[in-house]
Amino acid sequence: MTSTPTQDVENELLASLVNGVLTLTINRVEMSNAIPYYVRDRLIEHFTNAHSDLNIRAIVLTGAGDRHFCTGADLRVRPTPPTLPEGAPDFIVGSAVEMMRSGFQRLMESMQDCQKPIIAAMNGTAAGGGAMLALAADLVVASDTARFVDVFASRGLLPDGGFAYLLPQIVGMHRAKEIVMLGETISAPEALALGIINRVVPGDELDSYVREMAERLASKPTKVLGWAKQLLHSSVENGRSVVLEQEGLFVELNIATADSQERTAAMREKRDPTFRGF
Repeated sequence: MTSTPTQDVENELLASLVNGVLTLTINRVEMSNAIPYYVRDRLIEHFTNAHSDLNIRAIVLTGAGDRHFCTGADLRVRPTPPTLPEGAPDFIVGSAVEMMRSGFQRLMESMQDCQKPIIAAMNGTAAGGGAMLALAADLVVASDTARFVDVFASRGLLPDGGFAYLLPQIVGMHRAKEIVMLGETISAPEALALGIINRVVPGDELDSYVREMAERLASKPTKVLGWAKQLLHSSVENGRSVVLEQEGLFVELNIATADSQERTAAMREKRDPTFRGF
């Protein structure tokens, strides 16, 4: 395990902003779109910044090529370890916990907490941490040849990065245990039936389909979408009284938005509203 000699993060994670849609493309085809720590950290940065960037109205996450969406962490590339004081052991108690918290767990949370809708465009296999990225997205559109693979148990590893937190919410507990314990490859149509994927389209139509969906989302009242996302996530973890209290708060906050005023004006003037995302 050595540090990478070059870190070309700008080329390994492509980013473009067009018509309010931020497209993030994992561009490591030769490594099956596995991501090293510095690409992971740049993804976290993008999702965190997008939360409050008014120019970004929707996000698309995809992989380069047509074989792999993302196959998780590239563990062949490690950051330079810190210098230890004399007498310290090579493994420090708590370091593994911190590595998880600051790594894929943080990436998952940055996606779940981002107020902008995130579409995962699964152009190929999503495995390990890459499967987590699909679970953490708000919507998933897959090519008809895409696959969803939980590789953790077959490699003697515990599901990490929030995988075990997200999966039962989407497929139910018994299905989640089947996926985790058996580790069988799930085809795109099977993932659609399980609720992991929202749409399956031919591979040559994936980009155009996702672009149209993302631009539709980008034209909607962004604050409303973000608050709705937060409410839906809260409903899984909190009781009725908490969720209803949040609902009332967000309804009141929405009244003060420019998009709410535009909605009222459009109704009065009998025209379609033009939302600006604030």
